[in-house]
Amino acid sequence: MTKVEDVRAAPMAHTGMLVTKTAHKTPAPALDPHKVTLPRPFVVAITGSGRGLGEGYAKAYAQAGASGIVLAARSEDELQAVAHDISEIVREMDGETQISTVKCDVTVEEDVKNLEKVIKEEHGRLDVLVNNAGFLDVAGWKPITEGNPEDFKKTFDVNIYGVYLVTRTLLPLLLGSDGGAKTVVGISSMSSHFASYSISYSMSKLALNRFIEFLDKEYGKEGLVAHALHPVGVRTKMSTSDAVPTDL
Repeated sequence: MTKVEDVRAAPMAHTGMLVTKTAHKTPAPALDPHKVTLPRPFVVAITGSGRGLGEGYAKAYAQAGASGIVLAARSEDELQAVAHDISEIVREMDGETQISTVKCDVTVEEDVKNLEKVIKEEHGRLDVLVNNAGFLDVAGWKPITEGNPEDFKKTFDVNIYGVYLVTRTLLPLLLGSDGGAKTVVGISSMSSHFASYSISYSMSKLALNRFIEFLDKEYGKEGLVAHALHPVGVRTKMSTSDAVPTDL
């Protein structure tokens, strides 16, 4: 347990960085998806799964034996590349996983409705929704008066409205899947806990945390499990942009 004086001395203690004594730079053995046995059927949909964290989540679900994985992102080429890699993972495991790819902008209602249609027609159920699609406003690292209002708006459009729209659309399918996990995950950020990093990104992730709380409050009694997950710092195309400070 962390000592009180240590917590007071650590400026980022309230972010959860001192919850454990050991910090890992790679996944701990206990988190190995190969050691997980998922029930079947088990279908997961992941937004922003064409690269980065979303791609990693999708591959982990494949390794854990999900019966269905729905990949959603704006880039068709990236989706096909990830789908190919997942197919190879499943083949090497001698497993069986149905993979669907959906070109989807989470801020466009027509795209999200099409995502719902594909899930219904190709899988007939949904157990887990991972709201991973996100936007990092690099101009948000500047003082408020120097930032770009359009980028600020886009950050909230993707990180909040997009999460709301996708969740609202797919929630009935989640709740209606008999025996399903009925789980919604929102990918948050450590920056949601303090006034630093990108202004718009930090604020949008703070709002996402509260959205997850509302999901639990409103649908927990119906069996919904809602989590805001901070995935720690990971080198992705978004986080390693030249416009992003190196101390992220």
